[in-house]
Amino acid sequence: MAESTHVIKPRPPVRAFVTAAVAALAGAVLLVVSLTQDWHVALTILGGLVLLGGVVLTVVAFLSIDRLAVRLTLDDAGYRLVGPSVEHAGEWADVTKVTQSQEGSHVTIYHGAVRRTHLLFPGGDRQQIDDVLTDIRQRLQAANG
Repeated sequence: MAESTHVIKPRPPVRAFVTAAVAALAGAVLLVVSLTQDWHVALTILGGLVLLGGVVLTVVAFLSIDRLAVRLTLDDAGYRLVGPSVEHAGEWADVTKVTQSQEGSHVTIYHGAVRRTHLLFPGGDRQQIDDVLTDIRQRLQAANG
């Protein structure tokens, strides 16, 4: 089988997006009102800074989704899990079983009685979880005959 890669993304930072939207809106309103009403220049600068802060927070929130993603690469020999501050690898010959939690968003790959690799799917995307499990099981079956 050809090598396959599954990208497991974290939940979107909804609070950051809401905060960014409120800050951008408040900053834009303050900026426009202060300019049209000839308010003090300090309020114009404050409005611009709050607007800029909202835009920066939006960009950072989008970047965090990509940077916190975990990449699971599967090939005929085994798997490799790479993410921020985490790197796990294993060979199919060492894998004893693969389980899925009751709620379905947690997959565990067992290497004997002690070692385990946990795959967490924070978004709970059923299709992605099923694709990953099918891919793992096919490769495990092919490796163990």
